Amino acid sequence: MNFGWSEFSLLIRLILDILCVWALVYAGIRIIRNNNRTIQIVKGILALFILRLVAMWLDLKSVNYLLDTFLNWSVMLILIVLQPEIRSMLEKMGKTNTIFSSNIPAAKINTMINELVKAVSDMSKSKTGALISIQMAQDMTDYSDTGIKTDSDVTSELLETIFQYGTPMHDGAAIIKGDKLAAAAAYFPSTSRDLPSKYGARHRAAVGISEVTDSITLVVSEETGNISIAQRGTLTQTNPEALRRFLTNKLIPDVADAPQSVLSPVINTARNISSNFTRGRQNAKNHDDRVKAIEIVDLRSNEEAQPQKEQTKGGTTNGK
Repeated sequence: MNFGWSEFSLLIRLILDILCVWALVYAGIRIIRNNNRTIQIVKGILALFILRLVAMWLDLKSVNYLLDTFLNWSVMLILIVLQPEIRSMLEKMGKTNTIFSSNIPAAKINTMINELVKAVSDMSKSKTGALISIQMAQDMTDYSDTGIKTDSDVTSELLETIFQYGTPMHDGAAIIKGDKLAAAAAYFPSTSRDLPSKYGARHRAAVGISEVTDSITLVVSEETGNISIAQRGTLTQTNPEALRRFLTNKLIPDVADAPQSVLSPVINTARNISSNFTRGRQNAKNHDDRVKAIEIVDLRSNEEAQPQKEQTKGGTTNGK
């Protein structure tokens, strides 16, 4: 059997077609997963589609006509209703990628981490509200432009002064790029997800920025002094020592963890997808219905961890 160019090109087109469909399906799943409002909308459309099949089987012409008309407009309806989620996904896809600390010595990053953890720890003790975001791969210039440019070294004194209540820059977010404090009093988009009322504007802004970038965002509660980490749409409560370990692992990866072959990124991605799926199923069993979109994990060790209830005041965006 001869396998000519026409058969080969047909195979290539078939593979590309399958990959494109897979990418669209994956994007759709990314939009609707863990989003209660979106899931309800999809369920409603599926119910109408099933009703349409039943109406066809029973030959109900009027019902068929009405359902056909509605389903024909359902795509436009989905685009309108899911506009915030679609916008977030497209915004994330369009971000310019940079490499965190690619040309910054590990010693400088370690110094930055020490200063940052000290500042967060001090503000936690004094119950000073704070919102600090660390740029990772995706550029955050659009957000730092909304604040006041600083371009200064990261020091605990500077951060504590910025977030001291009554100072001009306390009601906003600080953005760290590399080992520098790039901006303060920056504005972050608030998440559209349904969070419990105990989470205030700072936590909503932290989750919001984590939905559209891959940044690591730290929140200090003004009410309780609790420290939380927001990343990729998840909110994690932690303490200073656990925070130091977390930041060190994220910002100063061990050389042994570097990919050893061209297949390593593919293998790591597959592992991450499997891990996230398993973790998501387990979390779904334990979470309140109102926080299905948010994973709240305690990074502290068992002996350090104590149950805490956080009640964060509302206010202006990035406020208390």
